[in-house]
Amino acid sequence: SVLQQAGRNPSQKTINKYWTSQTTSLNFDDFCAILKKEKPAAKNELLEAFGKIDTDKAGYLLHDELCKILTTRGDKMTWEEVTSITKQADFNCSGKLDYKKFCELYLTTSEQCCKAARARLETDPRLRQQHFGNQTGNFSEGITVPVPKPSPRGSRKTD
Repeated sequence: SVLQQAGRNPSQKTINKYWTSQTTSLNFDDFCAILKKEKPAAKNELLEAFGKIDTDKAGYLLHDELCKILTTRGDKMTWEEVTSITKQADFNCSGKLDYKKFCELYLTTSEQCCKAARARLETDPRLRQQHFGNQTGNFSEGITVPVPKPSPRGSRKTD
């Protein structure tokens, strides 16, 4: 989604807060307002979340531990999705997810995506006119950011 390209990974519950059955599109100001409200996770929040799963405080999680949590709680992931993440994040091929390194990688990647998205927006003269949501005039009239209706994978359940 557009929010993911802006460094956010909203839950279905969060998306539903902004996208109702009457919503067909968002203008740029609305999109900017959502980005301001939905801040990306901070490193300490991510580490705290992983720390709750890492009950023995080893600094890593086994695939089965992570899979059990991520496929049964919150925005449920599939086993394949969890496996894909752990394969990419198993830095030393030990079968263990070093979640401190994973958080660093995630935050660095997210920051790079935000910078790239900003650069794309800044090079588009039409978007540059809009002052990124702080408009002085009617620049957003008729300009919308089409966002596809969210469609949860399978039978995902929200919190």
